Amino acid sequence: MSTDAKACCYATLITSDDFLPGLQVMLHSLVKTKPTYKVVVLLTAEVSSASRDKLTGMKAMASSFTVELLEVSAIPNPNSKVHVPGWVNAGYTKLHIFNMTQYTKVVYIDADVLVLKNVEELFERPGLLSAAPDVFPPDKFNAGVMVVEPNGAVFEDMLSKMEILPSHDGGDTGFLNSYFPDWFSWDSSRRLPFCYNAQRTMHWLTYKGNPGYWHSIRPISILHYSSNPKPWSPDGQKKKGELEMIWWHYFLESKMALGMTLPGCPFLDNI
Repeated sequence: MSTDAKACCYATLITSDDFLPGLQVMLHSLVKTKPTYKVVVLLTAEVSSASRDKLTGMKAMASSFTVELLEVSAIPNPNSKVHVPGWVNAGYTKLHIFNMTQYTKVVYIDADVLVLKNVEELFERPGLLSAAPDVFPPDKFNAGVMVVEPNGAVFEDMLSKMEILPSHDGGDTGFLNSYFPDWFSWDSSRRLPFCYNAQRTMHWLTYKGNPGYWHSIRPISILHYSSNPKPWSPDGQKKKGELEMIWWHYFLESKMALGMTLPGCPFLDNI
């Protein structure tokens, strides 16, 4: 790969202890793909010292894997109607990835995903932003997985427009689509295939009626547990669908001793 490893990183975000199980499993799944770049975990003051210690300890999962914690200020959600409680005080914190100017390229991955295949080809994507289409509307992108070239001037401009630009979903995805309204018409190299951000929502909507829609996007590189409930939440633990079983397979595997893995997960054959 031609990209300078020192100038690139994966990035993810946690703004409360509630997402720690998801983040730990995401990092475990990323380690399994044998990444060559470090991961920077952006976190806010609301994340406890116990959670920070657990994240720091995860570097022991693989000798070549580095986890760096980067504390950032929480960016509140300016929208009056927010349907996700956690978005109120920190809903736009993800914008900080555009200010990580110590890196030339950042592959951002939400904490509620599984990385199923090595995705380092994403670092070769050109331009300020590359992203995959949302489930609906498909001419908008989902901000759960993005390839970003940080730019401090762009970050400051985003902050100045938070109160002005609308958000169709009430969160950062909607804001970023308003900030980059022409994303769908950009060069195709900056539109990621859906398999890089395969959202569970699509599985819910199509799989029982016609699984062909879901199977058409295989092989999936990144599986995104978008929408609620999350697999690790109390309500999510009651849901035992095919995709949730995959997440729990990775969860149990991440809890086992280093060097040990569970037998193959049959549900992965359909992914």
